[in-house]
Amino acid sequence: MGIKIRERRVIFFFSLLPCIVWGLFLFGCDILVAVHRNYVHYPTWLSGYPLYRIKYLVCALLFLSILRRIYKKLLPNLYGTYEKVYIRYSILAIISIVCGLFVRAKFWNYILDGCLVSPFIEELVARFVLYAARYYGWKLYVVIGLLSSLAFSLMHIGYDPPLFTKFTLLPKLGEHFLFGLTLCSIFWFLPSLGLLISIHAISNLYGVLKIASELGYPL
Repeated sequence: MGIKIRERRVIFFFSLLPCIVWGLFLFGCDILVAVHRNYVHYPTWLSGYPLYRIKYLVCALLFLSILRRIYKKLLPNLYGTYEKVYIRYSILAIISIVCGLFVRAKFWNYILDGCLVSPFIEELVARFVLYAARYYGWKLYVVIGLLSSLAFSLMHIGYDPPLFTKFTLLPKLGEHFLFGLTLCSIFWFLPSLGLLISIHAISNLYGVLKIASELGYPL
């Protein structure tokens, strides 16, 4: 009984902290890049998207590695069962980020981020814990689904810090929250992180195509 209570507390921890920390991580890196741009003259190959990709690659490598170690220590049964899932999508996320170093067009960068990078990383960070929550029944799962969806929505402020100064902040957070709840609901019936990644990618693709002309497509 004591072990189960401890595991439930750890599941609560994983439903909130990874998303929030990842958002803060990105937020801090965005600020550092902005500050350095004012004082440092970057060579041409480091300007624009390559600089963004290098920053994102470092963040992903550090964060996914640290999160993996924490999962392995605090939820060994969960991680032992789904280790291949975690490693597989971590590797695919890193490969996708590296591929972005060779993509210069804004439209195709958005496609790469929306359909590959973000779905792989965000689903690992936000919903890998659902495998464990599902084991304890629907009551705990509902609470974890709500908390992880809230953290998922807050995480997106890190991707777009100017949201703090916009009137669209609450609608945007609500949109991400509802999307997170939808994915959590699907996972209860079809527990596959790959399925959630696919749905996430299709949703992002639709969003990018809606603003394709603003992103310079057709090229």
